[in-house]
Amino acid sequence: MDLSKQSKENKEKLTNDIKLIKYPEKHCSKGCVATNKIKNTFIIIITLLLCLSLLSGCLSVLDSIRDIINGDDTDHRPEYTRHPDENGMRSDIWFDIRLDILFERWVTSDSITTNFILANPGDIGVTKPKPTFGNVINIDTIKQDKEETTEIGKILSGVIYNELRDDQKVIYDILERSYRLSYFLESEDDFFYYSGYIRPLTGLQVELPILLSEFKFHVKEDIEIYLKLLEDTIRYFDEIIEFEKERARRGFFLSNANIDIVIEQLVSYLSNREDNFVIQIFNDRIDEYEGLTSDEKVNLKERHKELILENVLIAFDNLLAAMYEIKNMNTREGGLSLLPNGEAYAYTVLRARAGTDKSIKEIDELLEKQRADALARVRRALRTNEALLNKYMSDTTGEIADGTPEEYIRKLQEKMAVDFPTILPVEHIVLEVHPSLQDFMSPAFFLKPPIDDFSSNVIYINPASLSGNFTLFTALAHESYPGHLYQMVYMRQQNKHPIHAFLANMGYTEGWAMYAEEFSYYYSGLDRYEAEFMWDLRMYFLLLESHADFGVNVLGWSIDDIARILRYELEVTDTEVVEDIYNRVTGVPLNTVVYSLGYYEMLELRDIAADSLASNFDLMEFNRFILDIGPAPYQIISSHMDIWLESSIYQRAS
Repeated sequence: MDLSKQSKENKEKLTNDIKLIKYPEKHCSKGCVATNKIKNTFIIIITLLLCLSLLSGCLSVLDSIRDIINGDDTDHRPEYTRHPDENGMRSDIWFDIRLDILFERWVTSDSITTNFILANPGDIGVTKPKPTFGNVINIDTIKQDKEETTEIGKILSGVIYNELRDDQKVIYDILERSYRLSYFLESEDDFFYYSGYIRPLTGLQVELPILLSEFKFHVKEDIEIYLKLLEDTIRYFDEIIEFEKERARRGFFLSNANIDIVIEQLVSYLSNREDNFVIQIFNDRIDEYEGLTSDEKVNLKERHKELILENVLIAFDNLLAAMYEIKNMNTREGGLSLLPNGEAYAYTVLRARAGTDKSIKEIDELLEKQRADALARVRRALRTNEALLNKYMSDTTGEIADGTPEEYIRKLQEKMAVDFPTILPVEHIVLEVHPSLQDFMSPAFFLKPPIDDFSSNVIYINPASLSGNFTLFTALAHESYPGHLYQMVYMRQQNKHPIHAFLANMGYTEGWAMYAEEFSYYYSGLDRYEAEFMWDLRMYFLLLESHADFGVNVLGWSIDDIARILRYELEVTDTEVVEDIYNRVTGVPLNTVVYSLGYYEMLELRDIAADSLASNFDLMEFNRFILDIGPAPYQIISSHMDIWLESSIYQRAS
């Protein structure tokens, strides 16, 4: 929702107590398309998907909720007795074996996951699964999920922690925390239906066309796997439709307003069938693929087009029809907090996604304070900096020199060299989101490369959501250097255990990308005052929506609470603006808030390190530590940082 009209009217009334700040046209958070469609409750927590499996548990529901709200992380792992043949094996060796088994099971759960995570599965003894999108959660997978969660607990109980290597201890700590959160999320059956596959912005209906167009043809065999995968689309969508109908019957599906957004997305994507962009991209890739005869290329193109038209698009047609059927059926009007035990559920999911262990009160106070501080700094800058005020009034703040995406990325690589460790060079390509998806996708996103072949990387930018050079520059910083691409390649070059592909939490990855993005405001060429102003403006609007996200889904805010904040802080009374924010945070709950929490958790670690090391603090070495430890919940990073700080202090003292 654009506030440009109201902005122009209110600008004329600017006084020393500036109220109005221009509101962004689009959702300001930049997301990454999820490549993992694994359905197990435990795996979902550590891969940050919100499609939770059917849940059961031993504690009473009330006790579980009380424990979660009070921060009780009681260890409920089942006791484990090793097999006699394993009794003499050291924990470090035994743990690696168990991790290998888990990784192979998870990476072969469906063909999308296998293809995006491993370029050469056979090189590490992994057999590609039968072409499939995998199973939608059902009564059979529910049982398997619970059994696997129990198995994870037994593995953790069978380890002598002090026998593990340092890198294994990080993995162990992540798995243990995820297990404890899973235990609560398996204590209430209805939790299974609180989240699903279909939602605005990040739903399957938006992501799947991108995933199909980016399915990797590492070897010729992958082309055949991809084509057979398309044959599975109708089955997969039909199972998803039945699942989402059950959510609606229980009253847990999307609101009518968000269903309308999904319908609009589907109609837009289906509007151009014969020239569907997935067909166009496949044809181009086949033309460029070496080792195929001319006849083979013609046959593959014809076969692919038929599969898209008769399978994929029919599946989307079925989904569209289901959305019309579900609308007004028994939809959910409000946030997760309004569902039975919704506060505890939402808070637990947020802990899993954000990697934070702050209490509900601490999160609320952090978001409130940081938003107020950002707004105060913006107002102060406009009151005290006449040149900046003139730029702001004439809509010329944040103007930088023209450049292509490639030129901007090269500039970012050059500027970041003084603040961030170097990595070996890798290739990348910047693509534009297809017009049929532009109105419904994030401003930009990065597709994670396979763990065994990260030499080529793909970044998507969305022209419909990126207005101006500065927005493009900072979006590229978030997605490429020193953001997602850089952090991911750094981790891949460390040759960590492959299970890390499933252990990343969104709070770390997006926290790092936000942290990296802030540097780009100063790399851009703006003077320091304008860069600070632009970043404060960026953070204010992110925090505004983040607090609404947290408030609606955890604290029980209504749409009137959001309206009150907009009216008080920005003098905005447009109901469309309020509804736009409300629909986003109910349609994709606990998404935006993760960006803010991840960023401030990262800053908190940096502040602790700077205070501890004082004049000996080295920004590059801090960044190296954060990158070395890799994606992990922040309390785990903090505990390992204590060891790093002690070592750093000792080395400097000696």
